[in-house]
Amino acid sequence: MINLKKYSKESLMGSLFFLSFFISSAQEITWRNPLTEQVVLGRSKELKESDGYNRLPAALKQDVREPVWYLGQQDAGVYVEFSTPAENIYVRYTVKDKLEMGHMPATGVSGLDLYAQDPKDKSWKWAHGKFSFKDTITYNFLNIGSHPEYQYRLYLPLYNHVKWMEIGTKTGEAISFKSNEKKPIVVYGTSIAQGACATRPGLGWTNMLGRNFDQPVINLAFSGNGRLEQPILDLINRMDPAVYILDCIPNLALKGARTADTLTNLIENAVRTLRKDHPNTPIIMTAHSSSQLKDVLNQHTNEEFAASSAVAEKTIKSLIKKGDKNLYWVSSQDIGMDINSTVDYTHPNDIGMQKLADVYTKLLKKVMR
Repeated sequence: MINLKKYSKESLMGSLFFLSFFISSAQEITWRNPLTEQVVLGRSKELKESDGYNRLPAALKQDVREPVWYLGQQDAGVYVEFSTPAENIYVRYTVKDKLEMGHMPATGVSGLDLYAQDPKDKSWKWAHGKFSFKDTITYNFLNIGSHPEYQYRLYLPLYNHVKWMEIGTKTGEAISFKSNEKKPIVVYGTSIAQGACATRPGLGWTNMLGRNFDQPVINLAFSGNGRLEQPILDLINRMDPAVYILDCIPNLALKGARTADTLTNLIENAVRTLRKDHPNTPIIMTAHSSSQLKDVLNQHTNEEFAASSAVAEKTIKSLIKKGDKNLYWVSSQDIGMDINSTVDYTHPNDIGMQKLADVYTKLLKKVMR
């Protein structure tokens, strides 16, 4: 016969042991808040601790359209850099929006990504995290070895708004946060630049690009809403960048009230605005990356994407001919997308993201000499 009293006692003791172990383990972690320590990178210097992890400063809320403000609270391109001897790095955080989308997984929409650069040869390493998408999301990067000389880079979600976040190591293992005062690479764009549809944050093309340069990258891309609008142009004009990348053509199709002349005027105004304070800073404008995929059968999208890209190319080349020698055009042929490069013809998968990062890397190494 089973001794229920003995069994219950042993079960209780076992539960208490594991509870005690859990509490003890929790107490061994020291948590740090990057926001309160003011070490959040990849965004305008105008942003303050009171702005949270937003990409747009609070002062701009009344000047931009509601969807732009909403998307500006998502954390594409935002990251934290630090060094630590810890072999295990823990992160916990909460987010505001839904965890995933139909064409993009939770790991890209709401997840984190941890890279580390070896200062000896500048090579990048990567650590996979054990993640749990619950009310409080956790990422545990375990058994990664002790590398106090490495510079870690933790990317925030591409399509979600982080409400709060803490980075933890075992008590006694220090974290030294880093800053970067070099002139940034500033990107103003659409969902493609925001990161749709990378499987994880580090594979968004702007984040890939950032790992190829010492300069920080500021991602001001707004899904469906990268339209060369004056408040965003004024914001990036107040910055002091190494280069501007304008990747807005996918959101500027020639339909409705938007004609070829309207698009031409938008592009000319964008260049004119940035030239006010940055007469010699390189400005790059890019065609719709999927505007000339010859093996895609859907002719209506082919024609739509190609039409706005053709107007943009004509406008940029006209401005170059008029004397702007630091203006550059990137065509869809330069990017080289193919039928294996996208999720839904418009949004790149990880292969497409690599193609975009590669073409910009090649051009930036030329124009930022």
